[in-house]
Amino acid sequence: MRRLFPLLLAVAPLAATGQSKPKPVPPATFLVQGSLPATKARMAYLYYKNGTQPLVDSAAVHDGHFQFKGVVPTLPQATLLLATPGAPVEKSAERTTIYLEKGTITVAGTDRVMYAAVEGTPLNHESTRLAAQVRSFRQQIDALYAAYEALPAAEQATPAAQAKLDQEVNAVYEQRQQVYAAYLKDNPANPYSLYVLESYVGPRPQANTYATLFAALAPSVRSSPYGKVVQERIAQLQRVAIGAVAPDFTQAAPDGKPLKLSDLRGKYVLIDFWASWCAPCRAENPSLVKVYSAYKDKGFTVLGVSLDNATQRAAWLKAIETDGLPWPQVSSLTRPNPVALTYGVNAIPQNFLLDPLGRIVAVNLFGEDLPKKLAELLDKTN
Repeated sequence: MRRLFPLLLAVAPLAATGQSKPKPVPPATFLVQGSLPATKARMAYLYYKNGTQPLVDSAAVHDGHFQFKGVVPTLPQATLLLATPGAPVEKSAERTTIYLEKGTITVAGTDRVMYAAVEGTPLNHESTRLAAQVRSFRQQIDALYAAYEALPAAEQATPAAQAKLDQEVNAVYEQRQQVYAAYLKDNPANPYSLYVLESYVGPRPQANTYATLFAALAPSVRSSPYGKVVQERIAQLQRVAIGAVAPDFTQAAPDGKPLKLSDLRGKYVLIDFWASWCAPCRAENPSLVKVYSAYKDKGFTVLGVSLDNATQRAAWLKAIETDGLPWPQVSSLTRPNPVALTYGVNAIPQNFLLDPLGRIVAVNLFGEDLPKKLAELLDKTN
């Protein structure tokens, strides 16, 4: 014992010194290897975020092959886009979602990246497995739109043709929703269920549905980094759910003067999120003008919130004039628009109907839904 004791004393400082200078752990890395032999694309782009920092990487496509390397980001979801020759990159339809996890990720197919199989890591495997189950629904919807667009223009414009298309598309959409719902029920502890949940609720989720489905997932999934993002997203949506007082805001009108939402108190106000470049928004404007004309003297108005940026200011003003929008308009002329972030707007058109006290009474009223709701609220009191 006497002989061992000095040796232990001698070793202890060395151990302490070793603990004070641990070896740095190299960051986890990903490798994406793509193979689409029949693609016409010449460049591939990878869009993702590390924390709040947006990142984009590019790679040349040679004979259908491309490759990306990088450090695994804090949130793995990314968009892989193959640029269509002769078209602006941002308008390319050739894209798919992949997950940047540690290891080698393979993207294999023929020509269309949206139908490629993505394998090599757990999230990508689950994504490809579920995509195979819902692919036929996407193809059915594409076929329905192609058949509609093949109709003569006069027939396309008829309410009957449009109603038929909507009915058929919605039927296919509901079948797809059933597949997503079954996955969520059967896989509450799988981290990929968070992404399936996002697909299920869509770009305009209802806060209560979102929260209920999220609560059914395993605690380990809900507490994951992406689970915390979803939790904050739900909290944000609950702040602008039906029954909540709409968050007040101030933005500049086209003449540069500030306009405050609460200045419109005393009327029913439709906050209309739109942009000059949004084709569905512009298509909705004629019916919105008609509704505004019918109810503007009965205690109703509209506040347009444009998601145009500074370079699109002229297009914004031109769209207001061309579409004949007589109601107040505001915009930050930045992207993202802070008001859109506050209201959880991820897709446009989107709207919120407020009562005279500023409480949200309905959301996303389009087509005949808006005049029907206003008739319910205003016709009986005027």
